[in-house]
Amino acid sequence: MKISNTTVKGRKSWVIDNGNLSLGMHHGGGNIAAIHLNKGCKTNPLWAPVWKTIEPSAYPSKKHLPRYANQLLASISGHNLCLGWFGDPSESEAAAGMACHGEAPVARWKLKRKQVGKQSVKLTVECELPEADMHFERTLSSRAGSHIVKVKERVTNTSRRDIPFTMCQHVTLGPPFLEKGVTLFDMPAIKGHTFKGVFGKPQRLKSDTAFTWPDGPGTKGETVDLRLYDKRYRVSSDFTTQLIDRKCDLAWFSAVNPRLGLLIAYAWDRKDFPWVGNWEENYGRKEEPWAGKSLTRGMEFANTPFPVGLRAAVDMGKFQGEPTYQWLTARETRTITYSIILAPVDSDVTGVADIRPNKRGFDIDLAI
Repeated sequence: MKISNTTVKGRKSWVIDNGNLSLGMHHGGGNIAAIHLNKGCKTNPLWAPVWKTIEPSAYPSKKHLPRYANQLLASISGHNLCLGWFGDPSESEAAAGMACHGEAPVARWKLKRKQVGKQSVKLTVECELPEADMHFERTLSSRAGSHIVKVKERVTNTSRRDIPFTMCQHVTLGPPFLEKGVTLFDMPAIKGHTFKGVFGKPQRLKSDTAFTWPDGPGTKGETVDLRLYDKRYRVSSDFTTQLIDRKCDLAWFSAVNPRLGLLIAYAWDRKDFPWVGNWEENYGRKEEPWAGKSLTRGMEFANTPFPVGLRAAVDMGKFQGEPTYQWLTARETRTITYSIILAPVDSDVTGVADIRPNKRGFDIDLAI
C-alpha cells in the first residue's frame, strides 16, 4: 500500500498502489494515464499516444508547434476530463483562445492530501479552472488487494451566477489491449445515434442515423457490430453516442481482451452521465501528430451526447428525451462518484452481461 510521486512515460505523476493494482495520474492535465495489475497480465489498457507527450505547461514552443498541433494533443493520454464544455468551442470562443474540451486536461493539478493505511489508500488532487469559473477536486481511493479504484469528484462553481456546463469522462483505450477482432465492448445501452456531421474521413458509419446498440448503420447499408473493431475496416474514424437504459440506476461499460485475459470496466450513477460516446480512431487521421498511426477506442461517459461544445449543447436542449447540458448554481458544489474495475478473466470470456453493485464492490456477470 503506497502513494508515490514518480514518472509515468516520462511525465510527472502520482501513483497509487493497493498491493494488487497500480494507477498513475499525471500532474499536468490530471490524465489517468495507466492502470495495471501487479501480478499476471500487467498490460495497461489505457491509451498511450504513438507520439511522445509533454507537460501541458511546456507548450507552446517553436519546436512543439508543428509536431503537436495544440496543447491538448501535446499532453493527452488515457482518461482525461472534459469539464465546462465537451468538444470544440464556438467560433468566437476559439478566436478568443478557448480550446477543445476545456481547461482541465491542460491545467496544472496539485496535491491536496494523501493517506496510506494498512487497509486503504487515498489520494486527493485539485485544479483551478478560471475560464469556466470552477474549482475541481478528485479523490482516488482503494482498499488493500482490491480490483476497484473508487473516484469521487467535486465540481464547485466559484462565481456568483448560475452556469450551464457539460462534462465528460473521456476514457480512451489503446493497443496492445485494444486489438481488432478481439477486444469486446459492452454496456446497458438502448438507443444509439451517429455523429450528426462529418466526423472523420473515411467513416464506416452513416452520419446522423439512429440505431439500436450494438448494430451500427454502415455507409453501404451493412450492419456494423460496434462491440468490436471489425478487421475488414482497415481505415476509419467515427463517433456514436449511446443512451444508457433508463431502467438502470447503475450505468457501466466494459472492455474485455480474452487473449490477454484482462477486463476493464467503469461504473457510475446514470443520473450523472446518461450517455456513453464511442470514439473510434482507426488509422484515419493523417495530420500531425496522428500521422495515420493511431488505433484508439474512446468510451466517453458524459452528461451530453456529442462533442460539440457548450453553446451547441445548450442550443440542442434535449436529445433522446434527456437534457443535453446541466446547470451548476451560484457557489454550488456537486459531487460525482464512479469506479474503475480491473480484473483478470479466462480466455473463453466473450463479454460482460451485467454489472451490479454489492456491499464490497460489484458482481460482474461474464458471458462465456
